[in-house]
Amino acid sequence: MNKIKSIVLIFAVLCISIIQVKATENPVKEKKTAESVLVLADSFDELTAENAKILKAEIKSLPVGERIKLAKMSIKQAKEGEKTGETVKAKAGLYVLAVILPPLAVGIHTHWGMPTIWNVVWTLMGDLPGIIHAFIVLGR
Repeated sequence: MNKIKSIVLIFAVLCISIIQVKATENPVKEKKTAESVLVLADSFDELTAENAKILKAEIKSLPVGERIKLAKMSIKQAKEGEKTGETVKAKAGLYVLAVILPPLAVGIHTHWGMPTIWNVVWTLMGDLPGIIHAFIVLGR
């Protein structure tokens, strides 16, 4: 009977140690949200091409529902920043929007002027040229 107890105890200790090792190998990944991506965009001092790639990767990792929420939050933040005169707050929302839909960001920023048409053309040529053009327009 003591042998069985010893074997069960050794088996239990072995199982617990395996579970602990597995838990440290695969930490629980933080669920990404639209808010976290918007905070990331706010944290950039200046948005460069490298930062655009990081932001784009973060946006692509979001589920579709969170992407839609992010677009709505970005538009709202840009409009609120424009009304209150907070250009920094407006720009963060517009930069996020520039990665998602470049012509929309440029249109909001330029009040649907000629740069919006050019951005549509650049975006039709490829996603990255449209994003770069949007960053140039938003950086002015």
